[in-house]
Amino acid sequence: MQTKDRIIEVVIEYIKQNIDVSQVSLSEIAKKAEIGKSTVYEYFENKEQLVCDTYLYMLNEYEKLLFKPLTRETFKLVFIEQIERILDAMKNAKNLVETIFSQQKHVSYMNDKAIDQRLIEIKEKMETRFLDIFTRGINEGFIDENVEFKKTRGYVIQALITGLLFQYINEQIDIKEEVLLELIYEEVLKTFK
Repeated sequence: MQTKDRIIEVVIEYIKQNIDVSQVSLSEIAKKAEIGKSTVYEYFENKEQLVCDTYLYMLNEYEKLLFKPLTRETFKLVFIEQIERILDAMKNAKNLVETIFSQQKHVSYMNDKAIDQRLIEIKEKMETRFLDIFTRGINEGFIDENVEFKKTRGYVIQALITGLLFQYINEQIDIKEEVLLELIYEEVLKTFK
C-alpha cells in the first residue's frame, strides 16, 4: 500500500469509528500510519486537506459500489439489488452514507465545495438510477405508466428508503434484512398508487 493510501486509510478508520477527526492530531495519524509527521506533509498541505481528500476518496469508493451495473432481471429484483448496495455501503460507513443521502452533516474544511459538488453529483446519479429502475417498473406493469415522477414523489421515496435503512442500521427496528428489503419494495410501490 502506498504511503498516501496508508494515511488516508488511518483517517477512514477514525471516520468509521465516528471519531471527530478535527480532534485527532497529525502526529497521531502519522503514528498510526507508521510514518513520521513530516511525511504527512509530503502528501497533504495540512490536516484540512487530508480530511477533505479522505472524504473525496471515500465518496469515490462508495460511488463505485452504489453504481455498479445492475445484474438482476426483473423490476423487483433490480430495485432490491440497488437497496442492498445502499445498505452495504451504510453498514460499511454509516456516517458517510448519511452525509451522501441527507446532507444534514456538513464537512467544514477548506475544500468543502469539492465535497459538496461530489455529494450533488452522487445524489443526481442516484436519482437517475432510480428513475431507470422505476421506468423498468412501468415497462413490466408494476407502476402505472401515467404516474408522474415529480420531485415531491422522489423526496418521499428517498425519505422512506433512507429512513427505514437508518433505523435498521441503528438497530431501532427488529427485522430480518430480507423482510426489510421486501417492506421497502412494497412501501415504495404504494407511493405510485
